[in-house]
Amino acid sequence: MVRARRPVLFAVFFATGFAALSLQVVWQRVISLHAGVDLASFTTVVAAFLAGLGVGSIIGGHLADRFGARGSARVFAVANLVLGAFSWVSLWFFYDLYRTVAPSLGSTASTFAFNAMLLIVPTTLMGLSTPLVAKAAGAQAGTEAGVLVGRLYAVNTLGAAFGAAATGWYLQGTFGFVSTVRLAATLQLFAGLVTLVWLQKSSVAEAAPSTASSSATTSTPKSESPKSVPSIDRGRAWPWFVVYGVTGAVALGFETVFFRVIDTIMRSNSYSFGHVLSLYLLLFAIGAAVGSRLLRWRSPDRPEVWFLAMQFGVGLAAVAGIAALVRIAPRTPWAEAIRTYFEGEGFSVGFTQIDGAAQTQLFQVFVLAPLLVMAVPVVLMGASYPFIMAVVARRPESLGRRTGALLAANIVGNVAGTLITGFALIDRFGTAGTYRILAALLGFAGLGAAWLATPSLPRRRWVSIAVVLALAGFGVRAMPSNQLLYASLHGTEPAGITLVEDRSCATALRHLPDGSSELTVNGAAQNRYPFDDFHVLVGMAPAIAHPQPRRVMALGFGIGATPYGLASDPRPEQIDSVELCGGELPLLRQLGEDGAPELARLFADGRQQFEVGDGRDHLLRTPAGTYDVVVVDTLRSHAAFSGNLYSQEFYELVRSRLAPGGILAQWVASPRVLATVTRVFPYVVTLSVGTYFGSTFFLASDRPIEWNREAIRARVAASGVADRFPVPGQPANVQAFFDEAVPACVVRGAATVEPVAADQTNTDLRPRDEYFLNNAPPSVDAGPVGRCP
Repeated sequence: MVRARRPVLFAVFFATGFAALSLQVVWQRVISLHAGVDLASFTTVVAAFLAGLGVGSIIGGHLADRFGARGSARVFAVANLVLGAFSWVSLWFFYDLYRTVAPSLGSTASTFAFNAMLLIVPTTLMGLSTPLVAKAAGAQAGTEAGVLVGRLYAVNTLGAAFGAAATGWYLQGTFGFVSTVRLAATLQLFAGLVTLVWLQKSSVAEAAPSTASSSATTSTPKSESPKSVPSIDRGRAWPWFVVYGVTGAVALGFETVFFRVIDTIMRSNSYSFGHVLSLYLLLFAIGAAVGSRLLRWRSPDRPEVWFLAMQFGVGLAAVAGIAALVRIAPRTPWAEAIRTYFEGEGFSVGFTQIDGAAQTQLFQVFVLAPLLVMAVPVVLMGASYPFIMAVVARRPESLGRRTGALLAANIVGNVAGTLITGFALIDRFGTAGTYRILAALLGFAGLGAAWLATPSLPRRRWVSIAVVLALAGFGVRAMPSNQLLYASLHGTEPAGITLVEDRSCATALRHLPDGSSELTVNGAAQNRYPFDDFHVLVGMAPAIAHPQPRRVMALGFGIGATPYGLASDPRPEQIDSVELCGGELPLLRQLGEDGAPELARLFADGRQQFEVGDGRDHLLRTPAGTYDVVVVDTLRSHAAFSGNLYSQEFYELVRSRLAPGGILAQWVASPRVLATVTRVFPYVVTLSVGTYFGSTFFLASDRPIEWNREAIRARVAASGVADRFPVPGQPANVQAFFDEAVPACVVRGAATVEPVAADQTNTDLRPRDEYFLNNAPPSVDAGPVGRCP
């Protein structure tokens, strides 16, 4: 009966995997609104998420062995019903409650503790699933347990892959975060109800046979009887839990560096993360399915050898993928096309003008490149799971506990790997060095496989060990240096970039043939030195327009042009510059020392206070009324997480941190951005910079913005334009801008604002501009903003 109804459990387990990853993608995106978008914040969220899964795995294992097959299915059903109910209202916790508490979370430890507190209940309920479903499906022990649990794991992970893909590409962009979360919650509720129905039908099916034999029927179904499979336990299992924990740490370490390399290749936008995550999970699911079939086909007497050999293969394959990308691809017939792509901005500017050639390039960048980097190692990670399951699940009566303990050990390793890689290895050794360390750790797995494979043949054992050492040494030597890796991903030679990588970003200055320097973050181009007029004026104009700015803020440092423009006014007493990518500061200091006078002057300015971190997070922790001017550095509206800086709630936060009459300045990245800011600020004007493609920025305030031309000219003169801007022609351009600019009135007083349609604005939980494929730009005729008298 249990075997006949397994497909229902498999389908339910697929649905719960889909829902879990939909929730993780949305929850992580929503938490970033208050926790920040740097790697430290993401690492704490991921670690907290995984910690709950580990606790749930242990609890689920004990419950499974205590309640048996039917009871396990019932607990699984109830857990999904509770999880669905929580998920339905979860954004109240992850958004509203978090927004209230976030200002008091002043350290990484307190942020991690709060994230863990929020995530522990739902993730623990998620973690219960695998041991409970394994028991409910009638899994036995040894090879049979490895095969069945491996298939279940594959099905659940496949559902997770589809959930990540559907959420990343369609659901959250089309319907917003609230509707997506409620869809996932509905799936969880449905899964719980279907499981209860499955149990009811199973009871009816068992009651159908003649009652004459009921007295001989035991309370334990035959499929789960401890006597149905003899004990074949050949030793203690705990060392293998430790081994799987270590390999789990390495796996999450590799996942971190995989994502950084692929993010750099893609020049990512808002769709990249969900896409790469779905590919990763799909590959893992394929591996688990293949491993289950291989385990049944081979039925090896020593599955631990297979497991260790596959883990060694993970390290070799990971290094081989990077070596192929850097050392082999430039020697293929496609070398010129690859170099041209990496010289440009890739798809960070969106997916516009997708013709045949662009479609081919999109496939190469979003499918072939990620597969080259991570396909083989991730498939091997998944394939090894059924084998380690067969190693530890030797007794049917302890199947649930051992399944839960194995998953928990792996998840503990995942948490450790996430924290160590995110906070230590990348900071100290960079991407390439982290690859080497992780691959070297898996070299010990290769040595273990060689040692265990030939216990009675010492000579063959030492030959196998020598082969493993040779392969490991070759892999380490084949791995390119960090400089060579990132130079290749910038389409240049190692001497063509200056690189600083830390846990937040891989930041580089690309030295161009015309003598200029281009700042890139994870491969995506930002802006250049010498400074252009637009970035300077976005910072300078609001300071000059304000009657008496004392404390001002630049949210985002970039190449330094915007904070330099802000600092051109001598009146501010303190200038807070907050930059997410900490590597920019030493890079630009060095550029200043090498002959960039503006940067040298900027870093020598005693008013400057530099902070590495998330700018919105900084504002959350800043007292109300602190700043007279806040300038947001330019950011493409469809860049990943741009919705954090273009939403109505962000503008409300900025307004609360501005003193009365304070001014916010920001690039008009889209009509929707301009429409959104008018919902918060009653006075908004725009200014256009003709010398930079006619680009426009806005000034917004709670009071009328006075553009007194005589006062403006006096303040510009006091700033010393001729001395501060040594680029030929720039002093004249800056002077002409302030002499001739006429601010275009967008709104003057709240009473004159015409109603703004809901689909014309960005909110924290519905960032329409960020998900540009799902939301058409607003019509110019829709009247998204009011008209000034």
